[in-house]
Amino acid sequence: MSVSTMMESILVAVDISRVSGSAFKQGLALASSMRAKLIAISVTPKYEGNMNRLKIDDANRQLSEPFRKSLEEAASYAASLGLKIQTVHAVGEPAEQIVRVAEEEGVDLIVLGNAQRSKVEQVLLGGMTAKVIAGSPCDVLLVPEMGEIRFGKILVGVNGTPASSAAGLRALELAGSYGSEVHAVTAIDVPTDQSLRYGVLKDARKKGFKALEAIVRQGEKLGLQVITDLQEASPAKCLTGYAKIKDIHHIILGSKGYFGVSDILLGSVVERVAMVAPCPVQVVKKGD
Repeated sequence: MSVSTMMESILVAVDISRVSGSAFKQGLALASSMRAKLIAISVTPKYEGNMNRLKIDDANRQLSEPFRKSLEEAASYAASLGLKIQTVHAVGEPAEQIVRVAEEEGVDLIVLGNAQRSKVEQVLLGGMTAKVIAGSPCDVLLVPEMGEIRFGKILVGVNGTPASSAAGLRALELAGSYGSEVHAVTAIDVPTDQSLRYGVLKDARKKGFKALEAIVRQGEKLGLQVITDLQEASPAKCLTGYAKIKDIHHIILGSKGYFGVSDILLGSVVERVAMVAPCPVQVVKKGD
């Protein structure tokens, strides 16, 4: 089944940042091309303090004003193109509200603007994106500022887990709909102390080749050729490096299966890839 027939509604998060404005325009273009309903949501973070002490009248309204304005601007932009969107304003924890609306509306995709940050900034700023991905009932598409949603060249990370298999299928579905060139990369990331043990590295390579062979066979059944590569480095390094060298337009990852001890501090591989990826990153949730 093609993605065009599967996707009926898209939810885009907008706020006062430039990156969200760019993501909204890309999400609107995608929804228009698929004839899908687009819902724009803006969330006013709930203020836990007492603004009355600061003598600010109607504090809730003032806090919400820029977020409501962002929705009005989004609707106005859509209208200028002859398009109509649904807008939702909410108050609370942003990730929770985005996930709530996604579930209530039964959307097929959540689109988020993705400001590229350093590793330190990612830790200090918390993980709104990670929270949305964790709780989302559907795929999440992270669009970098000035990024463009294109499907000419699709890269998928595979490692033999159910999550990466779901990501591989999504890549093939997109390729079938858009005539895309599909690339599949497996990263062999064995710690030095373990790689010295007899057979560990050999087994890891064997598992990696099996994962690549599986998506190649799936592609053949659909009449699609899959270009494969196996590299020995961290998954994030392999994927982002490959994407830049091959001028990849779209990266697809499973939401599970690439986690390690270092993720406790720096987030998942998905987050690390999204921080530096030159193109949108789609995180597959259906099928997990």
